[in-house]
Amino acid sequence: MIFIESRLENFRNFKRLKIDWSERINLILGSNGSGKTNLLESLSILSGWGGFSRTKNLINWNNSLQLASIFAKISGEEDFTVAAQIASRISLKLENKKISCTELRELLPSVIFLTGAINLIDATSAARRLFIDKLCALIHSPYAKILADFKAVNRYRINLLRAKRPTNSTTELFCKTGGYIMERRRKVISMLQEFLNNSEKTFTIKIIPDLKNLSGADFLYNSLKIHHEREILAMRPLSGVNFDDIVFMVNDKPASDVLSRGQKRMLVLNLIINAGKLIYSRLKRKPVLFFDDLTAELDTNARETALKNLLDTGWQIFLTAPENPFLGGKKYNSDLVSCLNINSLKA
Repeated sequence: MIFIESRLENFRNFKRLKIDWSERINLILGSNGSGKTNLLESLSILSGWGGFSRTKNLINWNNSLQLASIFAKISGEEDFTVAAQIASRISLKLENKKISCTELRELLPSVIFLTGAINLIDATSAARRLFIDKLCALIHSPYAKILADFKAVNRYRINLLRAKRPTNSTTELFCKTGGYIMERRRKVISMLQEFLNNSEKTFTIKIIPDLKNLSGADFLYNSLKIHHEREILAMRPLSGVNFDDIVFMVNDKPASDVLSRGQKRMLVLNLIINAGKLIYSRLKRKPVLFFDDLTAELDTNARETALKNLLDTGWQIFLTAPENPFLGGKKYNSDLVSCLNINSLKA
Protein backbone atom coordinates (compact mmCIF):
# COMPACT_ATOMS: atom_id res chain seq x y z
CA MET A 1 0.00 0.00 0.00
CA ILE A 2 1.10 3.59 -0.59
CA PHE A 3 0.36 6.98 0.93
CA ILE A 4 -0.14 9.27 -2.07
CA GLU A 5 -1.00 12.45 -0.20
CA SER A 6 -1.69 13.55 3.35
CA ARG A 7 -3.16 16.70 4.86
CA LEU A 8 -2.91 17.94 8.43
CA GLU A 9 -4.92 20.64 10.13
CA ASN A 10 -4.34 21.89 13.68
CA PHE A 11 -2.18 18.81 14.39
CA ARG A 12 0.76 19.05 16.79
CA ASN A 13 3.02 21.91 15.62
CA PHE A 14 1.32 22.13 12.21
CA LYS A 15 -1.52 24.58 11.65
CA ARG A 16 -2.19 23.43 8.10
CA LEU A 17 -0.08 21.24 5.81
CA LYS A 18 -0.44 19.24 2.58
CA ILE A 19 2.23 16.76 1.45
CA ASP A 20 2.60 14.64 -1.69
CA TRP A 21 4.55 11.46 -0.92
CA SER A 22 6.92 9.38 -3.04
CA GLU A 23 6.03 5.76 -3.76
CA ARG A 24 9.46 4.55 -2.60
CA ILE A 25 11.62 6.15 0.10
CA ASN A 26 10.53 9.35 1.82
CA LEU A 27 13.23 11.09 3.85
CA ILE A 28 11.74 13.53 6.37
CA LEU A 29 14.58 15.87 7.27
CA GLY A 30 14.83 18.68 9.81
CA SER A 31 16.35 19.92 13.01
CA ASN A 32 15.34 18.65 16.43
CA GLY A 33 11.85 19.79 17.38
CA SER A 34 10.89 20.70 13.81
CA GLY A 35 8.11 18.08 13.64
CA LYS A 36 9.66 15.07 11.88
CA THR A 37 8.28 12.56 14.38
CA ASN A 38 4.96 14.43 14.42
CA LEU A 39 4.55 13.64 10.72
CA LEU A 40 5.23 9.96 11.40
CA GLU A 41 2.68 10.12 14.21
CA SER A 42 0.01 11.46 11.85
CA LEU A 43 0.63 8.55 9.47
CA SER A 44 0.60 6.11 12.40
CA ILE A 45 -2.88 7.34 13.33
CA LEU A 46 -4.07 6.95 9.74
CA SER A 47 -2.68 3.39 9.73
CA GLY A 48 -4.83 2.40 12.73
CA TRP A 49 -2.06 2.37 15.36
CA GLY A 50 -2.99 5.59 17.12
CA GLY A 51 -0.70 8.36 18.31
CA PHE A 52 2.58 8.12 20.17
CA SER A 53 1.27 10.08 23.16
CA ARG A 54 -1.97 11.08 24.87
CA THR A 55 -4.74 12.22 22.54
CA LYS A 56 -4.97 15.72 24.04
CA ASN A 57 -1.32 16.33 23.04
CA LEU A 58 -2.15 15.76 19.35
CA ILE A 59 -4.11 18.98 18.94
CA ASN A 60 -2.11 22.04 17.91
CA TRP A 61 -0.61 23.59 21.01
CA ASN A 62 -1.62 27.13 19.96
CA ASN A 63 -5.23 26.15 19.12
CA SER A 64 -6.08 23.59 21.79
CA LEU A 65 -9.78 24.51 21.81
CA GLN A 66 -10.19 23.41 18.19
CA LEU A 67 -10.29 19.92 16.68
CA ALA A 68 -7.38 18.37 14.84
CA SER A 69 -7.90 16.50 11.57
CA ILE A 70 -5.74 14.33 9.31
CA PHE A 71 -6.53 13.03 5.83
CA ALA A 72 -4.74 10.77 3.35
CA LYS A 73 -5.20 9.30 -0.11
CA ILE A 74 -4.09 5.67 -0.31
CA SER A 75 -3.27 3.60 -3.38
CA GLY A 76 -1.92 0.13 -4.11
CA GLU A 77 -3.81 -3.14 -3.87
CA GLU A 78 -6.86 -0.96 -3.21
CA ASP A 79 -7.53 2.78 -3.53
CA PHE A 80 -9.32 4.69 -0.78
CA THR A 81 -9.22 7.75 1.47
CA VAL A 82 -8.85 7.67 5.23
CA ALA A 83 -9.41 10.48 7.70
CA ALA A 84 -9.07 11.03 11.44
CA GLN A 85 -10.74 13.66 13.58
CA ILE A 86 -9.13 14.24 16.96
CA ALA A 87 -10.90 15.69 19.99
CA SER A 88 -10.99 13.88 23.34
CA ARG A 89 -10.60 10.69 21.27
CA ILE A 90 -9.67 9.73 17.72
CA SER A 91 -12.45 9.00 15.22
CA LEU A 92 -11.44 7.17 12.02
CA LYS A 93 -13.30 7.16 8.72
CA LEU A 94 -12.71 5.22 5.50
CA GLU A 95 -14.40 6.86 2.51
CA ASN A 96 -16.49 8.91 5.00
CA LYS A 97 -17.67 5.79 6.85
CA LYS A 98 -16.55 4.92 10.38
CA ILE A 99 -13.94 2.19 10.63
CA SER A 100 -12.23 0.51 13.57
CA CYS A 101 -8.48 0.50 14.14
CA THR A 102 -8.39 -3.28 13.60
CA GLU A 103 -10.17 -3.04 10.24
CA LEU A 104 -7.95 -0.19 9.11
CA ARG A 105 -4.73 -2.02 10.04
CA GLU A 106 -5.76 -4.92 7.82
CA LEU A 107 -6.37 -2.59 4.88
CA LEU A 108 -3.24 -0.50 5.41
CA PRO A 109 -0.61 -2.71 7.12
CA SER A 110 2.37 -0.86 8.54
CA VAL A 111 5.37 -1.44 10.78
CA ILE A 112 6.45 1.56 12.86
CA PHE A 113 9.75 1.85 14.75
CA LEU A 114 10.56 4.87 16.86
CA THR A 115 14.04 5.78 18.08
CA GLY A 116 13.94 3.61 21.20
CA ALA A 117 12.32 0.62 19.51
CA ILE A 118 14.98 0.35 16.79
CA ASN A 119 17.33 -0.66 19.62
CA LEU A 120 15.08 -3.68 20.14
CA ILE A 121 17.88 -6.02 21.22
CA ASP A 122 18.96 -3.81 24.13
CA ALA A 123 15.47 -2.49 24.87
CA THR A 124 13.24 -3.68 27.70
CA SER A 125 11.30 -6.93 27.46
CA ALA A 126 8.14 -4.80 27.26
CA ALA A 127 9.42 -3.19 24.03
CA ARG A 128 10.11 -6.60 22.54
CA ARG A 129 6.65 -7.84 23.53
CA LEU A 130 5.13 -4.76 21.92
CA PHE A 131 6.89 -5.59 18.65
CA ILE A 132 5.52 -9.13 18.55
CA ASP A 133 2.06 -7.99 19.76
CA LYS A 134 1.78 -5.55 16.86
CA LEU A 135 2.83 -8.24 14.41
CA CYS A 136 0.29 -10.66 15.89
CA ALA A 137 -2.45 -8.00 15.73
CA LEU A 138 -1.79 -7.49 12.01
CA ILE A 139 -1.80 -11.18 11.14
CA HIS A 140 -4.63 -12.34 13.44
CA SER A 141 -7.42 -9.78 13.76
CA PRO A 142 -8.91 -11.17 17.06
CA TYR A 143 -5.53 -10.81 18.80
CA ALA A 144 -5.83 -7.15 19.84
CA LYS A 145 -9.26 -7.71 21.42
CA ILE A 146 -8.11 -10.80 23.33
CA LEU A 147 -4.97 -9.00 24.52
CA ALA A 148 -7.17 -6.17 25.83
CA ASP A 149 -9.36 -8.73 27.61
CA PHE A 150 -6.30 -10.27 29.26
CA LYS A 151 -5.03 -6.88 30.42
CA ALA A 152 -8.42 -6.15 31.98
CA VAL A 153 -8.59 -9.44 33.91
CA ASN A 154 -4.94 -9.05 34.93
CA ARG A 155 -5.68 -5.60 36.40
CA TYR A 156 -8.66 -7.05 38.28
CA ARG A 157 -6.49 -9.89 39.58
CA ILE A 158 -3.92 -7.35 40.84
CA ASN A 159 -6.67 -5.45 42.69
CA LEU A 160 -7.88 -8.66 44.33
CA LEU A 161 -4.35 -9.59 45.43
CA ARG A 162 -3.76 -6.12 46.87
CA ALA A 163 -7.07 -6.34 48.73
CA LYS A 164 -6.04 -9.80 50.01
CA ARG A 165 -9.12 -11.37 48.45
CA PRO A 166 -9.40 -14.75 46.61
CA THR A 167 -8.51 -14.67 42.90
CA ASN A 168 -10.36 -17.85 41.86
CA SER A 169 -13.00 -15.88 39.95
CA THR A 170 -10.34 -14.60 37.52
CA THR A 171 -8.42 -17.83 36.91
CA GLU A 172 -10.38 -19.27 34.00
CA LEU A 173 -10.43 -16.08 31.90
CA PHE A 174 -6.82 -15.28 32.88
CA CYS A 175 -5.63 -18.66 31.61
CA LYS A 176 -7.91 -18.80 28.57
CA THR A 177 -7.02 -15.36 27.18
CA GLY A 178 -3.40 -15.52 28.32
CA GLY A 179 -2.97 -18.99 26.85
CA TYR A 180 -4.23 -17.82 23.46
CA ILE A 181 -1.79 -14.90 23.49
CA MET A 182 1.20 -17.06 24.44
CA GLU A 183 0.42 -19.63 21.74
CA ARG A 184 -0.15 -16.98 19.08
CA ARG A 185 3.10 -15.18 19.88
CA ARG A 186 5.07 -18.40 19.52
CA LYS A 187 3.31 -19.31 16.29
CA VAL A 188 4.07 -15.92 14.73
CA ILE A 189 7.72 -16.04 15.86
CA SER A 190 8.00 -19.49 14.27
CA MET A 191 6.54 -18.12 11.01
CA LEU A 192 8.90 -15.14 11.14
CA GLN A 193 11.89 -17.43 11.69
CA GLU A 194 11.07 -19.23 8.42
CA PHE A 195 11.53 -15.95 6.54
CA LEU A 196 14.72 -15.20 8.46
CA ASN A 197 16.12 -18.61 7.51
CA ASN A 198 15.90 -17.59 3.86
CA SER A 199 17.82 -14.33 4.36
CA GLU A 200 20.11 -14.70 7.35
CA LYS A 201 21.13 -18.20 8.43
CA THR A 202 23.06 -17.02 11.50
CA PHE A 203 20.16 -15.07 13.05
CA THR A 204 17.59 -16.87 15.20
CA ILE A 205 14.86 -15.69 17.55
CA LYS A 206 12.73 -17.45 20.13
CA ILE A 207 10.32 -16.64 22.92
CA ILE A 208 10.89 -17.67 26.51
CA PRO A 209 9.62 -19.35 28.61
CA ASP A 210 9.26 -22.69 26.85
CA LEU A 211 5.68 -23.96 27.10
CA LYS A 212 7.06 -27.52 27.36
CA ASN A 213 4.54 -28.97 24.87
CA LEU A 214 1.64 -27.71 26.96
CA SER A 215 -1.16 -25.54 25.69
CA GLY A 216 -0.84 -21.92 26.71
CA ALA A 217 -3.81 -22.25 29.07
CA ASP A 218 -2.42 -25.39 30.76
CA PHE A 219 0.99 -23.73 31.15
CA LEU A 220 -0.64 -20.80 32.95
CA TYR A 221 -2.81 -23.05 35.14
CA ASN A 222 0.34 -24.90 36.27
CA SER A 223 2.25 -21.67 36.78
CA LEU A 224 -0.54 -20.15 38.89
CA LYS A 225 -0.59 -23.27 41.04
CA ILE A 226 3.19 -23.18 41.55
CA HIS A 227 3.30 -19.46 42.38
CA HIS A 228 0.04 -19.26 44.35
CA GLU A 229 1.55 -18.66 47.80
CA ARG A 230 4.22 -16.29 46.48
CA GLU A 231 1.57 -14.28 44.60
CA ILE A 232 -0.38 -13.74 47.80
CA LEU A 233 2.74 -12.48 49.58
CA ALA A 234 3.86 -10.33 46.63
CA MET A 235 0.29 -9.05 46.06
CA ARG A 236 0.81 -9.16 42.29
CA PRO A 237 0.65 -11.84 39.54
CA LEU A 238 3.85 -13.80 39.03
CA SER A 239 2.61 -15.55 35.89
CA GLY A 240 1.12 -14.44 32.61
CA VAL A 241 1.91 -13.01 29.21
CA ASN A 242 3.85 -10.10 30.77
CA PHE A 243 6.68 -12.53 31.56
CA ASP A 244 7.31 -13.46 27.92
CA ASP A 245 10.53 -12.22 26.34
CA ILE A 246 12.21 -12.51 22.95
CA VAL A 247 15.79 -13.78 22.69
CA PHE A 248 17.99 -12.86 19.70
CA MET A 249 20.88 -15.19 18.87
CA VAL A 250 23.70 -14.81 16.33
CA ASN A 251 25.77 -17.93 15.64
CA ASP A 252 24.31 -19.45 18.80
CA LYS A 253 25.48 -16.52 20.95
CA PRO A 254 23.32 -13.73 22.43
CA ALA A 255 23.22 -10.83 19.98
CA SER A 256 23.35 -8.41 22.90
CA ASP A 257 26.81 -9.74 23.84
CA VAL A 258 28.52 -10.08 20.46
CA LEU A 259 27.24 -7.26 18.23
CA SER A 260 28.13 -3.57 18.14
CA ARG A 261 25.36 -0.97 18.38
CA GLY A 262 25.44 -0.44 14.61
CA GLN A 263 25.31 -4.19 13.95
CA LYS A 264 22.33 -4.50 16.27
CA ARG A 265 20.50 -1.81 14.28
CA MET A 266 21.21 -3.65 11.04
CA LEU A 267 19.99 -6.91 12.57
CA VAL A 268 16.75 -5.26 13.70
CA LEU A 269 16.31 -3.72 10.23
CA ASN A 270 16.60 -7.23 8.79
CA LEU A 271 14.04 -8.41 11.34
CA ILE A 272 11.60 -5.64 10.36
CA ILE A 273 11.95 -6.29 6.63
CA ASN A 274 11.26 -9.98 7.15
CA ALA A 275 8.30 -9.11 9.39
CA GLY A 276 7.04 -7.07 6.43
CA LYS A 277 7.42 -10.11 4.18
CA LEU A 278 5.40 -12.18 6.65
CA ILE A 279 2.68 -9.50 6.72
CA TYR A 280 2.56 -9.42 2.91
CA SER A 281 2.34 -13.22 2.71
CA ARG A 282 -0.68 -13.20 5.04
CA LEU A 283 -2.57 -10.05 4.02
CA LYS A 284 -1.52 -9.87 0.34
CA ARG A 285 -0.88 -6.16 0.77
CA LYS A 286 2.52 -4.49 0.68
CA PRO A 287 3.27 -3.00 4.11
CA VAL A 288 4.45 0.55 4.71
CA LEU A 289 7.56 0.88 6.90
CA PHE A 290 8.20 3.83 9.25
CA PHE A 291 11.52 4.52 10.97
CA ASP A 292 12.44 7.36 13.30
CA ASP A 293 16.19 8.08 13.03
CA LEU A 294 17.10 4.61 11.70
CA THR A 295 20.56 5.58 10.43
CA ALA A 296 21.93 6.97 13.71
CA GLU A 297 25.00 4.97 14.81
CA LEU A 298 25.44 3.48 11.31
CA ASP A 299 28.70 4.04 9.45
CA THR A 300 28.83 4.85 5.73
CA ASN A 301 28.94 1.21 4.59
CA ALA A 302 26.07 0.23 6.88
CA ARG A 303 23.97 3.13 5.58
CA GLU A 304 24.64 1.96 2.02
CA THR A 305 23.54 -1.56 2.95
CA ALA A 306 20.46 -0.26 4.76
CA LEU A 307 19.42 1.81 1.74
CA LYS A 308 19.89 -1.15 -0.61
CA ASN A 309 17.87 -3.45 1.65
CA LEU A 310 15.05 -0.92 1.91
CA LEU A 311 14.98 -0.29 -1.85
CA ASP A 312 14.96 -4.04 -2.55
CA THR A 313 11.65 -4.42 -0.72
CA GLY A 314 9.81 -2.35 -3.33
CA TRP A 315 7.66 -0.96 -0.50
CA GLN A 316 6.98 2.61 0.56
CA ILE A 317 9.36 3.68 3.31
CA PHE A 318 9.35 6.71 5.63
CA LEU A 319 12.57 7.72 7.40
CA THR A 320 13.36 10.69 9.62
CA ALA A 321 16.87 12.15 10.01
CA PRO A 322 18.49 15.51 10.79
CA GLU A 323 20.08 15.47 7.31
CA ASN A 324 20.23 13.14 4.31
CA PRO A 325 22.24 10.09 5.50
CA PHE A 326 22.58 8.61 2.00
CA LEU A 327 23.66 11.63 -0.03
CA GLY A 328 26.66 10.85 -2.21
CA GLY A 329 26.47 7.11 -1.60
CA LYS A 330 26.73 4.59 -4.43
CA LYS A 331 23.14 3.39 -3.96
CA TYR A 332 21.64 6.88 -3.71
CA ASN A 333 19.18 7.68 -6.47
CA SER A 334 17.18 10.88 -6.22
CA ASP A 335 14.44 9.29 -8.35
CA LEU A 336 13.89 6.66 -5.63
CA VAL A 337 14.65 8.74 -2.53
CA SER A 338 12.51 11.83 -2.01
CA CYS A 339 13.54 14.44 0.59
CA LEU A 340 11.13 16.60 2.55
CA ASN A 341 12.83 19.28 4.66
CA ILE A 342 10.52 20.25 7.52
CA ASN A 343 12.49 23.44 8.16
CA SER A 344 11.47 24.76 4.75
CA LEU A 345 7.76 24.11 5.26
CA LYS A 346 5.35 26.74 6.44
CA ALA A 347 3.58 24.96 9.28
